[in-house]
Formats: sequence, C-alpha cells, structure tokens
Amino acid sequence: MYRHRTVCARQGSGVQQGAHGLGVPTGSHQGVQHPLAEAHIELEAARGMVWRAAALFDAGMPAGEESNMAKFLASRAGFKALDTAIQVHGGNGLASEYGLADLWSIMRLQQVAPVSTQMVLNHIAQHTLGLPRSY
Repeated sequence: MYRHRTVCARQGSGVQQGAHGLGVPTGSHQGVQHPLAEAHIELEAARGMVWRAAALFDAGMPAGEESNMAKFLASRAGFKALDTAIQVHGGNGLASEYGLADLWSIMRLQQVAPVSTQMVLNHIAQHTLGLPRSY
C-alpha cells in the first residue's frame, strides 16, 4: 500500500546519486542530501507505525489509534517525499519522462481518501486525547 511512497523518495535519491554537476555528484551537496534524508526518516517512522498497527490488529487488539496515526504519518511522509523528489529534479521534476508528476495526484489523494487527514486528527483528539467531539 505504501510502496509507491518509498519509490518516490528513492527516485529522487537514486537519480541524484548518479547525476553530476560541476564535476561532483549532485547528491554530494547538503542542499540535496538533507531533504532526502528527512524524507527517508519520515518514511521509516511511518513504516514503523504501520507495522505497530498491523501487529495490534493481528493480535485482535484495538488498533484504531495506531492505524489512524499510521495513515497520517504515511500520507504526509509520502507527499513530502514526492515533493522533495520533484524539487531535487528542478524543472525536470514535472517532466513526464521522470514519472514524478504522475504520482502527485495519487499522493494527494492519500490525504483525503478513504479518510481525510482532518478526520484522522478528529479521531486522535477525541479518542486519544479525550477532547470533546468537534464536528
């Protein structure tokens, strides 16, 4: 389900490791490395929460909180990873040859379907934090 998010981040990092500008790999510059490293960290955090939610579900335990947090983290991390990959590619980030622009609508959809980010936050606020229902 989240495989395409990792592909987005890896597309950005893989191309930049091989691309050269001014005689050195483009990926050797902090301005490229840091956003890609952040995307990797956020994707790994999301992956951890997905596994935690799955383990609870498989054990027959309540997993609503963890599942909602996993969806929130994964949709945000995936979208940010794709945005980073597009940014690293510069003007080519939206060129059809790289395939990143095609993923934008898919990644954006993850934030609104099947459950919107706002409904995930509503669930966490109400059921985890004990706040009153806000909708």
